[in-house]
Amino acid sequence: MPYLKSVFYDQMVSSLGVTHTQIGILSSVYAGVKMVLYIPGGILADRLNTKKCLIFSLIGESILTAVYAMMPSMIILSAIQALLAVLNIFFWTSFIKSVRILGRDQAQGKIFGFSEGLRGITGSAATFICLQFVSIFMGEDRPIRFVLWFYAVYYFAVGLLVWKIYPEDMAEKGEKCQNWKDYVEVFKKPAIWMVSLLIFTSYSLQVAFEYTTSYMTQVLGASAVLAGIIATLRDNVCGIVGSPCAGIWADKKRSPTRVALYLLVVEVVLCCLLIISPETSEAAFPVMVLILTFSTVIYGVRGIYYSTMSETGVPVTLTATATAAVAVFGYTPDMFMSLWCGRILDTYGYQSGYNIIHILMLVFACLAVGVCLIMLWYQENVVKDKGKL
Repeated sequence: MPYLKSVFYDQMVSSLGVTHTQIGILSSVYAGVKMVLYIPGGILADRLNTKKCLIFSLIGESILTAVYAMMPSMIILSAIQALLAVLNIFFWTSFIKSVRILGRDQAQGKIFGFSEGLRGITGSAATFICLQFVSIFMGEDRPIRFVLWFYAVYYFAVGLLVWKIYPEDMAEKGEKCQNWKDYVEVFKKPAIWMVSLLIFTSYSLQVAFEYTTSYMTQVLGASAVLAGIIATLRDNVCGIVGSPCAGIWADKKRSPTRVALYLLVVEVVLCCLLIISPETSEAAFPVMVLILTFSTVIYGVRGIYYSTMSETGVPVTLTATATAAVAVFGYTPDMFMSLWCGRILDTYGYQSGYNIIHILMLVFACLAVGVCLIMLWYQENVVKDKGKL
């Protein structure tokens, strides 16, 4: 729900009667609340019943999505975004924990791999159903309402399934809950800040890249349904291909950081191609192929950037804590990138605005390359030679 704009951007703007900047504000509210509450919310969720947290968050999201479908005012929409952030903190921390517990008798990589793949498949299926709703009800007033009602029912149904199917005992024997001392210790480590910078720059690029949905309709002249299909492939299917392939490559090279560097160099090249590509309807097909290729590479980086923690010297005992700490800074682009890009479009219009957004993507790709180079130097000169963080 909070990321609905990545596929249904134009429909949200027209149905809600808001500007591009206001869409950015809604994204910033969601990201800001998550940033502030991520660590305390994660600690709290770690101490509560995992199954109940999942049910609570899913039913809560169903109710909030139903209210969203009533097309309320901007103030109510902002409040909904804030509450969605709180619920999603409980959902994701409990979801990751439940997958880990359910896979206790299997290889963790395998169980998480299947989980990620199934999420991509079901996410694609749900989005394709919503695209059909948009196509069928295109002539209706505010067609985005039908998408929102679908997701409201979808969340509620999944919440009932968790209640009926999940085991009651969702706790690991001997597990240690993290505390504030663990987080303070993590923030002292230079490796954490380098990994955070890698995620920060890579994710900034990804958030700006999501605007290729409206770029396809507003500049290249693609239909809303076709752009939605490409966006669904971009956000779901490309991840199923890109992340595992990057992981296999990283294992063979025995250096996730080096593979991330190679992929980011490819992103720099693809950004340049996107900037110089013709902005005509005749160029729509090759640009769409470029977008899907770009997305596959982005998800390749996304699939391995957490694994750089091990070779940068983060101890295994602090992996869970480090992951939460890295997420607080690494995903802050959700707070400002959508607002920034929306403001650019409102100020400069579609054609010039998208050119500026593509240049921003190039800048963040270059910064990410620089971070990888620093990390490789650090690994060679500090971690290996001195054996310390």
